[in-house]
Amino acid sequence: MSNIQILEQPAEDMIHLDQTFDLVYMDPPFGLQRDFKMQESDGTEKSFSDKWSSFDDYVDWYADIINKAWSKLNKDGWMYCHNNFIGNALVMSKIDTKIRDAFYTNISWKRSGPKNNIKNGWGNIVDSIIVFRKGSPYFEVEYKSLDPVYAKNSFQNKDEVGYYALAKVSGEKSRPCARFEYEIETDSLDVTGEKIKKVYNPQYGFRISREKLEELDAQNRLHYGSNNIYKKIYSCESKGVPVQNFWDDVYFISRSEKNKRKYPTQKPLKLLERIIKSSCPEGGWVFDPFCGSGTTAISSFGTGRNCITTDVNPDAISIAQETVNELSQGILKPHQDAL
Repeated sequence: MSNIQILEQPAEDMIHLDQTFDLVYMDPPFGLQRDFKMQESDGTEKSFSDKWSSFDDYVDWYADIINKAWSKLNKDGWMYCHNNFIGNALVMSKIDTKIRDAFYTNISWKRSGPKNNIKNGWGNIVDSIIVFRKGSPYFEVEYKSLDPVYAKNSFQNKDEVGYYALAKVSGEKSRPCARFEYEIETDSLDVTGEKIKKVYNPQYGFRISREKLEELDAQNRLHYGSNNIYKKIYSCESKGVPVQNFWDDVYFISRSEKNKRKYPTQKPLKLLERIIKSSCPEGGWVFDPFCGSGTTAISSFGTGRNCITTDVNPDAISIAQETVNELSQGILKPHQDAL
């Protein structure tokens, strides 16, 4: 069973933790200079303050949290920092150089649909999640279903196995590969009645070895063009499309949903499951210095990871601890009832 620890303490106190982590995810206050409140049906109110003496002070504080969190990563680990674009853009100039140099990508999460009340500008429907990579960490690619139009246009060829797309096995100018000649017999005959042989020798080599080409050829998984050799990619074997750094398939939590929000800025379970499953090995350790509703802890429990999460808000600690207790007792089921 996962080891889940929910601690009531400031994020800054993470430096005193003995544990180091495979993955750090943080979703801090965004420096919006407002109080967040929500009222439950029974009249109870949950809230937290996101007010600062100045935005510069907020960015300095945020940078300090990132610097401290980096020190708690294992030598091979990932750190995801979830904020709005201005917060993440400005903090990049404040964090330690070694962390800035470890920047990997920015994930744009489409957190809501179009805002129809926008009259004088662009609707802001995307959050920023900046990602840093230390060493050579674990990563598992997630795939999503192929777009039907793309699939129809791509898998147009057909043989006895099924529909397939074509992928070049030759190298590119920017990525030259091993050079060798690959000879085949064609179905055409010369004047003597012998099959004509054709030699492929692409300018930038082959992406796969001669032995692999021969193996694919024996399986009838190669398509020979006039100048290039292609590998057959069958639609029935496709895993789908690897998830990239624009996430428009994870939807924000609505109060109208069956399992409604328990905290003002609660993030969806699927968002944290994607991050945790891709970037922390099963049995590994996750850290979240801003517990909130406990989504990170719940996702860690449901995916077989260990987690330490902290918060200064007693409401957050109470909500998260109650949910994790119910999960561990089997009262709730991960992925279904938790959020």
